[in-house]
Amino acid sequence: MIEYTKIFLKYIIVCFAAVFTTSCFLADPIKSLKPPATFPLSRSVVGYVIITDSYTQLLDKVGSDAVSLGVLRQGTILPVLERRMYTINDKMEVWLQVSSKEIGWIKETVGRVFDTEAQAETALKKYIRGL
Repeated sequence: MIEYTKIFLKYIIVCFAAVFTTSCFLADPIKSLKPPATFPLSRSVVGYVIITDSYTQLLDKVGSDAVSLGVLRQGTILPVLERRMYTINDKMEVWLQVSSKEIGWIKETVGRVFDTEAQAETALKKYIRGL
């Protein structure tokens, strides 16, 4: 009985060794690993914002001394290039850098941010129907 146990254990060890060594050399893991081009890895924009306030100003920089680059109207969809948190007057605010005719900054509170342009367009259609 002990003879069969030893033979069985040797057989199991040889099988595991064969499986582990062959699985490591079947394919080069670096060449076979190709991550998909998902938007968190490849996108140039953070998301898309719909302006929900009646009007808001597009500013050249964040802060009270910023210069207005233009006015954005309610329902405008813009790509968000960057999202930053700033402390202004001991109050934390989130600002979005958006691309319109010019690149500028708006407060996040003046709109709603979506991951994709399609989501923003769908939300805008529902928003317009709800008016």
